[in-house]
Amino acid sequence: MTKRNVMIDILTSRTEMNLSLFAEEPENEEIEEGMPSFEEFLKNAAGEMPEPTEMLMEGKLLVSSFRVELVYAESELTGMQGSVTAIGFDRANPDLVSMVRTGPVRTAMTFEEGKRHICLYNTPFSEFEVCVRTLKVKNRLLEENTLELDYLIEIHGAQAEHCKMTVTVRPGAEI
Repeated sequence: MTKRNVMIDILTSRTEMNLSLFAEEPENEEIEEGMPSFEEFLKNAAGEMPEPTEMLMEGKLLVSSFRVELVYAESELTGMQGSVTAIGFDRANPDLVSMVRTGPVRTAMTFEEGKRHICLYNTPFSEFEVCVRTLKVKNRLLEENTLELDYLIEIHGAQAEHCKMTVTVRPGAEI
């Protein structure tokens, strides 16, 4: 296994959406007046996103013959101080990306293009369900040092958001 210290640059942008992701069959759900169908939403999902927020942090890139993981400590800026996040994938299936967070804020999210995954999100204050529907995964982490995720996320009972995240890794020395 190769371990390298790296600098991680994360750009994120979010915009609220009037859409429910928790329905079992979004294509067949009854649509509230004024709420677009899932198909209509997807046609319009490529719209403009707000200016991204940028975070720069130190982390480690772990590469084995089977798996790749990017690990970093969350900071006070993210509101998850004390938690550690690992974004990873199996080399045989780089378009199936997981994000596992441990510490005071804990979760395990799965990003798989065209698929919906429901997970638990635990904070020191409460636990809640989160639904993630991935629109696009562009994993070029090993070739170009970038990973792009375009997804919809909804905390059960709250407003859904369309999110785009670009992770760029600046290689460092082997440790």
